[in-house]
Amino acid sequence: MKSTESFDVVIVGAGPAGLKCAEILGGSDLTVLIVEKNFDIGPKVCAGGLTGKDIEYLKLPEELIEFKYNKINLHVNDVCSIIKSSEYFAYTIDRESLGKWQLEKLKRFDNVEIRKSARVSSIEKEYITINDKKISYKFLVGADGSSSVVRNFLNMKSRKMDIAIQYIIPTDRFRDFEVFFDSKLFSSWYSWIFPHQNYVSIGCGCNPDILSSKELMGNFNKWIGSKNIDISNGRYEAFMINYDYQGHQFGNVFLVGDAGGFASGFTGEGIYQAVITGEEVAKNILNPEYKSHKINELLKTKRRHNRLMNFLIRCGKSRTFFFYLGILLLKIPYLKKKALEVLA
Repeated sequence: MKSTESFDVVIVGAGPAGLKCAEILGGSDLTVLIVEKNFDIGPKVCAGGLTGKDIEYLKLPEELIEFKYNKINLHVNDVCSIIKSSEYFAYTIDRESLGKWQLEKLKRFDNVEIRKSARVSSIEKEYITINDKKISYKFLVGADGSSSVVRNFLNMKSRKMDIAIQYIIPTDRFRDFEVFFDSKLFSSWYSWIFPHQNYVSIGCGCNPDILSSKELMGNFNKWIGSKNIDISNGRYEAFMINYDYQGHQFGNVFLVGDAGGFASGFTGEGIYQAVITGEEVAKNILNPEYKSHKINELLKTKRRHNRLMNFLIRCGKSRTFFFYLGILLLKIPYLKKKALEVLA
């Protein structure tokens, strides 16, 4: 075993949560190490859809935004309803570009070090092991996604997981931001078309306890066929979404983003939750007396989403009626505004 290094804060995972956490800790008196198992920082299997609050909070430069929308096409079976707003509320961004932009912001901090291709082989109470080297920590932050090794170290099983599958297709055929509800194919969840500059993400999601991955894949292919979508040049991807929040601070160990189960089990959104929790945990490390109201707001929204999701699951065969009712109610300006506040 090689010699032991020491850092005040070790962050496992260089996604939006880990990079935001490091940014807030940057310039402080603490030594910070980010370890990332992959060689490239930024690319991640993700549909790349953002909401207005993401853009506002991240203060993304205009050149990073691929498309922005003040309307969304909502489909229930074969019925399409266009929901429009006076303001933009939906956006698409390339995840690799987002990661590189966040990474660039860290270069001005001398107290932050990043190590790539650094896979954590074990975690102990006071140190982690990477490539046979022990690295001690005062604080450990798990920002390593749904299959978090830090979460496993805490013996915390994730009982609430969604599965999402998608094809990344190099085409400019699609330019509308679209969401499709089909109760028979996707239960309480949906399929989507999210356009990007050089490709389109076409995917769907569901809870594997409701539909197995095999059933979901079969239904997805059936839906793709019904829309005459050519996937012959598409790249198939699948990813898990952890929405099983069981706490985020455990002594000197913290969980942020998907590792903490902050993602929405209903919409699948996770980027906003990742950057918020990354920042709030960093503030807590800097000041143990800090109380995070933003995390409480995230959890409040999660509970709303869970109630809506569970209601739709219980609806069974009448679910389609509530989907139709939902898009009709969204035609009412006040209800549309409130829905966008809750969901976006």
